[in-house]
Amino acid sequence: MARTSRSPVPLEAQLAVYRRDGWLCYVCRRPVIFHLALKRLGELVAAKVPDVPLAYWQTNWRRDAAPLLDELAASIDHVEAFSKGGAHDLSNFATICARCNARKSAKSDAAFRAETKPWRVRGKHGEPKHWDGMSAAFVALAIEHPVNLSDTEKRWLKVLRGEFEKGP
Repeated sequence: MARTSRSPVPLEAQLAVYRRDGWLCYVCRRPVIFHLALKRLGELVAAKVPDVPLAYWQTNWRRDAAPLLDELAASIDHVEAFSKGGAHDLSNFATICARCNARKSAKSDAAFRAETKPWRVRGKHGEPKHWDGMSAAFVALAIEHPVNLSDTEKRWLKVLRGEFEKGP
């Protein structure tokens, strides 16, 4: 079977999915974290407290070097895997945590749920109403410390600032 290539999910579409899903993993319902917020937070803390080893950020999201990213980093999932014919559009995208995403891989949603019986987190007092995955923290840190922003961070900053200026 010939492998079908797909274009990257545009940042605006990713943000729309995160907001639509309330920054909660659609599988386990845990709140997810915007990965670049942890990168910027780690840089800030390292600059202020240089002698403390940090495990906030690691490019490959390794558990030993960045446990929160390994577990809770926000990702976009094709609910029905693109490689199995799932659509590459908003109707098939969902917010997923890094842990569930790694476990699900290219399985169909139904097969994954039947095989793993994922544990769903339920908040004692309901789901968070004002969780933004720490995306506002990323914006604040990037504005305050614009030095060394990568091209990706600059693009995310532009998209997120546009959303925050629009309001809820």
